[in-house]
Amino acid sequence: MRQRMAPGKIIYLDKEVVETLRKGTSTISFDFGRTFRKASLSDLEGIPLEGIKGDFLYAWDGRELFKLAAFDEHLYRLRMLAGKPILEIDGLRMHLVNEFKDVFDYSREVCRLLQIGKGDTVLDTCTGLGYTAIAASRLAKRVTTIEKSRAALTLAEWNPWSMELFHSNNITMIRGDSYEEVPRLKGKFTKIIHDPPRFSRAGNLYSAEFYRRLASVSAEGALLFHYFGSLGMGRRGVSVEIRRRLAKSGWEVINANRLLQGCLARKV
Repeated sequence: MRQRMAPGKIIYLDKEVVETLRKGTSTISFDFGRTFRKASLSDLEGIPLEGIKGDFLYAWDGRELFKLAAFDEHLYRLRMLAGKPILEIDGLRMHLVNEFKDVFDYSREVCRLLQIGKGDTVLDTCTGLGYTAIAASRLAKRVTTIEKSRAALTLAEWNPWSMELFHSNNITMIRGDSYEEVPRLKGKFTKIIHDPPRFSRAGNLYSAEFYRRLASVSAEGALLFHYFGSLGMGRRGVSVEIRRRLAKSGWEVINANRLLQGCLARKV
């Protein structure tokens, strides 16, 4: 799948939208739930609807129909959940949604936990679709966000809910590996959002050395939220090892957060 071209009139579709319009005129969304309008099957004239299959999401730019999926060592795809697009990698959700009614509630809760405000400079170590970076940018002075995967960024470029990531005046996007990019950053961040892939895919982002790198670009007293998932919440989970590594790397763990499946720490 190619990168999205210059902004234009793009129609976003899935099988459910097509089947709904085949039944007659209906109030429908052509941008994955951002806006709704009355439409009928005639609005899809010229689109090869036979290519829309399964639970994949698609985009029509007036010339080509694109399946919103890409391969970059793993299969990345957008799919709808609770009326909003989420990112899946090899069939695994990259969003914490089970405890929330809305896909974006996790990002809002992380910002609330970190008490992000107008004076804060925020580092988001793993962009994904950019939902948490966007939520932070609406509260903070500035957000810097880093993403390694070309596939994830391509899907974000197509995702209508990620547009602020590329157009907000106070978000800086860095394309690269956080392990390598963090030491190159200038300035001191007051809030850190660290929501890495699972340990088996990005073990270096759970290392004491990486935590030291985060501390080196953080202001005194900076707060860090570190997501590690439900498997890390038990007494024998990775949270024990994470606490130990953080403590050796310039951080003090304040508490664990079961709702957000991570922990809050402060630079010491």
